[in-house]
Amino acid sequence: MPASVTTPATALPSTEWFTPELPGATTLPAHLQRSGHGGWWADDPGAVHTLLVHCGPERLLRGDPARLDPAVLAGLGRGQFHAPDRFLPLLGRTFTHLTPWVRVVYVHRERPRPVSPHTAGWVRPLGPGDGSRLDRFALRGGAAHSGEPHWTAGTWGGHRELAASGFAWGAFLGPYLASLACGYLVGRDHLEIAVATDPAFRHLDLALACVHAATAAAHAHGLTPTWSAPESNLASRALAEAAGFRAIRREVVYWAGPAAAR
Repeated sequence: MPASVTTPATALPSTEWFTPELPGATTLPAHLQRSGHGGWWADDPGAVHTLLVHCGPERLLRGDPARLDPAVLAGLGRGQFHAPDRFLPLLGRTFTHLTPWVRVVYVHRERPRPVSPHTAGWVRPLGPGDGSRLDRFALRGGAAHSGEPHWTAGTWGGHRELAASGFAWGAFLGPYLASLACGYLVGRDHLEIAVATDPAFRHLDLALACVHAATAAAHAHGLTPTWSAPESNLASRALAEAAGFRAIRREVVYWAGPAAAR
């Protein structure tokens, strides 16, 4: 089975499978090229029948599962797969656990609920010097023992990469990053927003203020802001509604891992 793996994102094989770009996971190939983080696998880069694109915990599969090398999947470890149902038997054989969950996809369409000018004044863009603040934010959010970056930075390669991306906005209370909204996936036409708040600073409208900044910047860049949340995550869905997002569809994704022993 011919194969190609590349981590530089500038050489994705030509394919029409992700055109037009839709809200959600099809922004991943463009984000891969923008961020330089992640990689892809094709059964034959010259005549692609199967394509895997991955970035952080996100995996996007298209094509013929019979032409996908299971060792490539296993090597990725745990992650979230966006894949047609025809890939499920292969995923089930490759990983010890395969858990489906329903998520709701939203698009920004209406005026958001306003926040006070005082609260909005705490929000600013993150910059290259804010990596250590993201380190502290991750520790306070419960990532102290994982050794992994905060989940919002997973598609950028780490805290310093996210801080320098130009697509992150935070609410700062003194030296503390209290809340964060960022472009989790930034495509050609869409910007999918991720939001997180330090547990000590919840219920202060800080997350909503950060989302205001993120959506305004997305529109300024000519990008449509999008949002996705598990159907069961009522808090995230309520925040999306307050920020002017409206649901456009539901979809099933699959959390897989770890790889089964061979």
